[in-house]
Amino acid sequence: MVKNPKRKYGTFQQELLDELNTFIKLQEQKFPQNELLKTDLHCHDHNSDVPDELLGRILNVPETWLETKKLVKTLQDNGCDVITVTNHNNARSCYELQQKGMDVLTGAEFSCTVPDFDIGIHVLTYGFNEEQEKTLNKTRKNLYAFMEYARDQNIPTIWAHPLYYYSRNGTPPIDFFNKMALVFERFEVLNGQRDTWQSLLVRTWIEKLNPNTIDQHAEFFGVDPANYCKDPYLKYFSGGSDSHMGIFAGLTGTWLHIPELEKRSKSEKLSELALEAIRNGKMAPFGSHQNSEKLTIAFLDYVFQIALYRKDPGLIRILLHKGTVRDKLAALGISNAFAELRRHKVTMDFIELFHNCFMGKTPSITRRWFVPKVYKPIFDDALKIAQKSNQRAENLVEIYNHYVSSMSRKLNSILYSRLTAKIENLSLEGRFRDLTLNNLIERFELPSEIRTYLDKGQNGVTGVSGGGYQAPDVRGFLDGLSFPLLASSLILAANFTSARVLYNNRPLLKEFSEKLNKYRHPNRMLWLTDTFEDNNGVSMVLKLMLGEIKKQNLPIDLLVCSNSIEPDDHLIVMKPLAEYYLPFYQQQPFRIPDFLEIHKLFLEGEYDRLICSTEGPMGLAAIYLKNAYSVDAYFYVHTDWIMFAKKVLAMDPDNISRFRRLLRSYYHNFDGLFVLNTDHQKWLTGKHMGFEKERVFLTSHWAEDIFYRRRTTKTEAFDLDVQSKVLLFAGRISREKGVMELPEIYKKVKETLPEVRMVIAGTGPAEKELKKALPDALFLGWVNHEELPNIYSAADLLILPSKFDTFSCVVLESFSCGLPVVAYKSKGPKDIIQNGINGYVVTSREEMIKSTIAYFRYGELQKSFKEAAEKRSKFYTKKSIVDQFLYDTGMHNC
Repeated sequence: MVKNPKRKYGTFQQELLDELNTFIKLQEQKFPQNELLKTDLHCHDHNSDVPDELLGRILNVPETWLETKKLVKTLQDNGCDVITVTNHNNARSCYELQQKGMDVLTGAEFSCTVPDFDIGIHVLTYGFNEEQEKTLNKTRKNLYAFMEYARDQNIPTIWAHPLYYYSRNGTPPIDFFNKMALVFERFEVLNGQRDTWQSLLVRTWIEKLNPNTIDQHAEFFGVDPANYCKDPYLKYFSGGSDSHMGIFAGLTGTWLHIPELEKRSKSEKLSELALEAIRNGKMAPFGSHQNSEKLTIAFLDYVFQIALYRKDPGLIRILLHKGTVRDKLAALGISNAFAELRRHKVTMDFIELFHNCFMGKTPSITRRWFVPKVYKPIFDDALKIAQKSNQRAENLVEIYNHYVSSMSRKLNSILYSRLTAKIENLSLEGRFRDLTLNNLIERFELPSEIRTYLDKGQNGVTGVSGGGYQAPDVRGFLDGLSFPLLASSLILAANFTSARVLYNNRPLLKEFSEKLNKYRHPNRMLWLTDTFEDNNGVSMVLKLMLGEIKKQNLPIDLLVCSNSIEPDDHLIVMKPLAEYYLPFYQQQPFRIPDFLEIHKLFLEGEYDRLICSTEGPMGLAAIYLKNAYSVDAYFYVHTDWIMFAKKVLAMDPDNISRFRRLLRSYYHNFDGLFVLNTDHQKWLTGKHMGFEKERVFLTSHWAEDIFYRRRTTKTEAFDLDVQSKVLLFAGRISREKGVMELPEIYKKVKETLPEVRMVIAGTGPAEKELKKALPDALFLGWVNHEELPNIYSAADLLILPSKFDTFSCVVLESFSCGLPVVAYKSKGPKDIIQNGINGYVVTSREEMIKSTIAYFRYGELQKSFKEAAEKRSKFYTKKSIVDQFLYDTGMHNC
């Protein structure tokens, strides 16, 4: 469940909806109502058996298993007067229906290649015969020959979904579309599987064409448009459902105007009248607003059909087929996933149920008796889908999505309640006691020798007997989890695929909207994080950033997964599905978000880019969103995980290498990285990580306005004599912060300067141990944020023994209060501290001791250091930092 604050922005989707409704209304008024034939000029059945998508061809699956008679029935139920079936590169279904005596308009969707641009497009074609179909198939590899032949034979064509294309060379140039405007006279501006944004962009582009622009394009390309168009200056609109599953066939389509329809229909076939109207451009599209809802349902049902009907494509076919190694690995993974799916009877029973319900087949009430109690609410949702499908409700798409989302929530609830119970049982058994990141990372390394998987280990478990790799026993753990996991994953996969297909051409849509100066998608960023309320540096920085976002009302929202935070302006809070503590990382809980809710939130929030601050579940969600919606994604690197793994997790060298490769693979999913120090920047752009320099942005933090020098005495702040010399440590008391070096340092300093007092501000897991080692130090415990400026102002020197702080906000806060710092020469501190001017940057413990003693010995040095520290802090202003951040993410013109 998402707690969403009230938004302050205009709604882009509402603008599209209003524009579409106006357009549809005008189209309805274009011709007399009593002279119209209703038809869907773009739909498919089982004879679309060779998909254009490479992955489908490798797997040897058709685009649909839909029977022709079921498609025809759906079209008729939705009021279509004229039937056509536009399968890919063939009209077999039309011919079969005609042989049965049915009046059908011959049609097909040909996959054509535009040779000079090496781009594939789809061309809807009507009214041809079997001999002409052969010629059309021979010429479709050259669009110009195809269109010239169609023009000569008086075969009308329509460019289907013009902003959807197949290209090996990236986004087509605008010149491509300018040339196609000379070749086509009919354009599909409403496609039932494409979103309204694309449809309206196509419509606006076509409407802006005029005789002058046509003549200019013709002269530029040296093309005579009369070779392809009956009248090059006239352009016509059409619509079609592009339905492959049959669910939404006839809900989007075209009104065809036939003068004297009532009279002529008595003596002429409706298919002939329809063909005449298409040739003459007497068309008016109809349909409704949508984002990805229809396509999601279509893909979900397609996945169900693959699970029910697919056959093993064969390893040799996969290996020898055209395509990249990545394509083949994807095909191999998908094939095995569906093979495993079919082994799970409960899941397959529900898949069959879902598919039948989408087709309007209502299951018998007796079947519910045999459904386990926990799954009955999911069965009831499927039943409602079938009932609503048979009622042909106007808002069928919304109904389908409502119940599919409801099923997903219920499946997740079952999944994570069972998972939590299993984890608790394993914890009670002590199974996680010895779990470390070291042995977890080792599991990512799979043997490359096939014999390893063939040999039998102990207890018949596949693996290497007597040590080495041993496959984990997951079957028992997954018992009870398989169905809810698989079923919810299928629903999420359908949502992902639909968004991926719709927005894969987002760069083109942005370019088109800029060219047309209309329907520009708003620039809005979603910032994902796993931590916000936790007491760590990442949370503190995000709170600072949120404050500035709210102050400037920037088009940026933070999304956090939490059970305790209340939402606010620009802060969206999502309840986690589950929450766990990892045995090897107890610093904060591991919260599992609902990926489907995040998916919908991103679309409804009209975001067009994202940034993430954590490598946990929200980091995976960021990668998911980037690939689903084809948006720019950035990552804010707060933590030096390699140093953390070495110093805190005690990871061995081999696993450090594995961990680095995992990080490299993870970070390379993002378009840009923000880092907080020059060392990190050099590491990421070096040979081991391989990022281009222009993808790694150097940023920084700023100190809050409350941090400035106060007139506070040592007596007021620490209850110490005003003549005392105070060496302060402020931060989390944990080993990774280097706190266990403090006893030795303090001992050596005190031997020379007995008047120095050690003050510790903070709490943490090593507090008890440190107190034992520093019995005469003053421990302040947890200090409220508002009190820190007084602490910094009263102290004489801040000591920072940590060796892997990526930035160190405590240095900047101290400087703002005029407090110099001695720190190790590592990462962030060395970028902030100017050695010998406002503090010390040292390389060893001995050097830290000597620098501390030297500082306390010379009073004039202390005065100049404090002034220089305060001056240095003013270099880090929030305005310059935020402005640069907005520029680097492309948000500076918002």
